[in-house]
Amino acid sequence: MRELVERAAAERGPRHVGLVVGAVRADGERAVAATGRSRLPDGPVPDADTLFEIGSITKVFTSLLLAESVVRGELTLDTPVGKLLPEVTVPSRDGVEITVEHLATHTSGLPRSPASPGYFLRWRFRARDEDPFAAIDRAALLAALERTRLRRTPGAERWAYSNFGVGVLGHALVAAAGSTDYGALVQERICVPLGLDDTVLVGNGEQAAREADGHRGRGRRTGHWAVAGLPGAGALRSTATDVLTFLRAQLRPDDTPLGPAITLTQAQRRRRGARAGIGLGWMRLGPPDDVLLWHNGGTGGFRSFAGIVPNHGVGAVVLANDLRSPDGTGVNLLRLLTR
Repeated sequence: MRELVERAAAERGPRHVGLVVGAVRADGERAVAATGRSRLPDGPVPDADTLFEIGSITKVFTSLLLAESVVRGELTLDTPVGKLLPEVTVPSRDGVEITVEHLATHTSGLPRSPASPGYFLRWRFRARDEDPFAAIDRAALLAALERTRLRRTPGAERWAYSNFGVGVLGHALVAAAGSTDYGALVQERICVPLGLDDTVLVGNGEQAAREADGHRGRGRRTGHWAVAGLPGAGALRSTATDVLTFLRAQLRPDDTPLGPAITLTQAQRRRRGARAGIGLGWMRLGPPDDVLLWHNGGTGGFRSFAGIVPNHGVGAVVLANDLRSPDGTGVNLLRLLTR
């Protein structure tokens, strides 16, 4: 394992500003290798405890919160979103209400973003170093939800990826749990039970000192994304150490306090074609006896990948502080580990 991880970091590292590659087996064996810089021009080499923005891998944590709420009996997968957010008139279509399962499986009919395409077009050409979601707080998100016209009937077999939907799910789960905010709920129900010390919305002073800078084209440094109004969709920061601990829990759910919830997230909820499917948060690829569960993430200056192959008992994480996708690196590493 160590040889494969080190080879992946060495071969793919030159494509990135900084790169951390890690792998874990169900028995707890793990390996991490890193290369490049945590910040340009002369920052330190990143390591297993460097914090990266993990972007949409956050959605897997949000879906685990959903599953844990189901296990606790706070709601069911069929609970309408409007019941949890009664202050909002949640859109429906053809008489079908949006449920929490629809949000977690991208079958709500909500568009990809609560902001208009023109909003992001202006951001792309004027302020790409800034968080494009900075102006979208909870109130703005829920206001956008009220005025949205659904593109399809909720629950359709075909899914359409929606940051909007999972952002709403995060707020609905906070309301169902009676928690103060999304970050507190993740800490209480996922991080503490699984022993994740560095998975946070905003790091403390010591964690901030270990945080990588994001970079875009030609090594230009970007600002950090807070995604404050949609934290459930992509606001978490984490380390290779924590993500590997999380992935080992996914490989051995019965060894954790969250076993039933983890198992619930991995089960297939929708299928697309012969090989692709989706669980709660997790994307699924391949036949049932050799399925890859995965998710990736991206913010203004970071890209990430996490995946497991449960039947082979292996998982992998790849974190980069630039805009080159590490998906191929992660998938190829898992392929080699399952030979």
